[in-house]
Amino acid sequence: MLRQSTSTRRLLQLALGRRTHSTISQPKISPAVLNSTRALARYRPGERYNGFVCTRTEYIADFNMTAFLFRHEGTGLEYLHIDRNDSNNVFSVNFRTTPFDSTGLPHILEHSVLCGSERFPVRDPFFKMLNRSLATFMNAMTGPDYTLYPFSSTNEIDYRNLQSIYLDAVFRPNLKYLDFLQEGWRLEHSNLSDKNSELVFKGVVYNEMKGAFSENSAVFGQKFFNKILPDHTYGYVSGGDPLDIPSLTHEDLVNFHKKYYHPSNARIFSYGNFNLDKTMGYVHEQYLSQFDRIDPSYSVIPAQKRWTKAQRSHIQSRFDNMGAPIERQNQIAIGYLMTDITDVYESFLMYIMSELLVKGPNSYFYKSLIEPNISGGYNQLTGFDPNIRDTMFVVGLQDLATDDFDKVQRIFDQTIDQVIEKGFDRTHLESVLHHIELHMKHQTTKFGLGLLFNLTPLWNHNGDLLKSLNVSALVQELRDNLARDPKYLQNKVEFYFRNNKHRLTMTMSPDELYDKKFNDSERQNLSEKVVKLNDGDRERILKEGQALLESQKAVPNTEVLPCLKFDEIRKSSQKSDIETQEFSGIPTQVCRVDTNGVSYFRGILDAAVLSDEQKLLIPLFNSVINQFGTKQINYREFDQLISSKTAGIHFSTHLVENIED
Repeated sequence: MLRQSTSTRRLLQLALGRRTHSTISQPKISPAVLNSTRALARYRPGERYNGFVCTRTEYIADFNMTAFLFRHEGTGLEYLHIDRNDSNNVFSVNFRTTPFDSTGLPHILEHSVLCGSERFPVRDPFFKMLNRSLATFMNAMTGPDYTLYPFSSTNEIDYRNLQSIYLDAVFRPNLKYLDFLQEGWRLEHSNLSDKNSELVFKGVVYNEMKGAFSENSAVFGQKFFNKILPDHTYGYVSGGDPLDIPSLTHEDLVNFHKKYYHPSNARIFSYGNFNLDKTMGYVHEQYLSQFDRIDPSYSVIPAQKRWTKAQRSHIQSRFDNMGAPIERQNQIAIGYLMTDITDVYESFLMYIMSELLVKGPNSYFYKSLIEPNISGGYNQLTGFDPNIRDTMFVVGLQDLATDDFDKVQRIFDQTIDQVIEKGFDRTHLESVLHHIELHMKHQTTKFGLGLLFNLTPLWNHNGDLLKSLNVSALVQELRDNLARDPKYLQNKVEFYFRNNKHRLTMTMSPDELYDKKFNDSERQNLSEKVVKLNDGDRERILKEGQALLESQKAVPNTEVLPCLKFDEIRKSSQKSDIETQEFSGIPTQVCRVDTNGVSYFRGILDAAVLSDEQKLLIPLFNSVINQFGTKQINYREFDQLISSKTAGIHFSTHLVENIED
């Protein structure tokens, strides 16, 4: 799939992997803390457990949890378990997948392994398990250099059932030829009863990527990524380019699985409070014990060779009839390669600097590029991306005129010079640190999944996972450096921006013939394949299409899939005690639970008193109310006040039939 905006991943990293100094007091020692510290005694470095050797253990005080690292003796697979008193347990099998073309190999394989395995020969087991499982999450996802297969559940029997399905899918998939045709690509007759009817391209991933490439923002992000990191796997489209996908063969898919889905090239993550011995024992006995170790160095991604001078690039995009006027449907992005992802402290520092540079009305680039209304705002690339081997920082704008391209670059350079000269406001820095801590302390019911998504990129490049979780030490290191050198951050900006030659400036403009050119290329691609076909080929393609249709119609034998029984399901849910009080005459409900030291407030206003015309303005009101300031303070001071005291104030609309309910 195309690389998506990293804003969600950055938020997870902010919320789950970056804790900072704050005036908020630490919670008292709770049973969860005691359970985690006692967990350290269960597994000791150097000792063997269920085919694994424990290599490292550490109590992570910032999150009240204990981390255990294991290495499988037979295959070398690394296993990370996070022991925490959380009933929503997580399990994931991760692979480092590094394609060297844009046929979409890892993406199509991700789809194909879920079309049936040796033990569970059922297509799309996720969908089939919906009414047989209590899973709180089931998915699979392809990144630029990894493929993940995660799930979560609060029921231990269900957890074991899903574990068996996932492990069998990734290590023993059937990878049938018809499944490849369905999920990847195929030639198919428009009339499955006539071998002389027109042939067309079809396939789940093929059509998915055609849809993805119809979005200008996705195309711009993908092209920028490929251009700034051209020398290795990042120079290709891991999700697949629609013009390249039809060159993939079923044999390629099988070989890719054999090479990259070997346990020696895999990592396993688990989280929660279920029995770890049982989880590891099943992995070892049923799967890993049947594999030999191989050298997985073939999948290691080297650092990008740095440029000696900055580069520029211009690309075309489709004209959006629903977008801005054509003369303003342009984008620009200025980006730099930053530090290696395995340098945990520098990556943390880059994130802090990114927040100071681009986030909110008090940031430098907001003042210089957003407030003057040069454009329609930041584009999806803007910010620090910590999820690849060579991390990068980008400032991008959308909906601007081509005449403003040079102006934007000039303002960008002037802004960097200004930062180096004046530095960052300390109050702004403290509000950023406080805001980060509150996000981190806000631990949702999917905290374990957040940890997985946050840690995977670093783990994929053999980084120090436990160091990245010890955020207090990272913050202290930052504060120590600031104390020693008041210009510490300014010097970093000079190093990473002014003196950094690995800089890419990419611009994009609409072409009203873009869709026609793509369609012409697709037709040419199809024509080149069709012209080589003989009557026997057409007959074969017709039979394959008919066979695929019949297989899709066939009723699957879902009885081979595990299913929870009624007596295996908890009959009642957890309840919280709620007190009803009054504050200033306003009825208030108070719920006292363990929230990791964070208080939450929600207020309800009755919109029934508004006129119909006023109700139409509610969505606009919700989106802008935080951006105006108040009678007493301006919008910049208001934004800084919110960041320094809260994790954010949000407004939304809800429709209820009866407010008494």
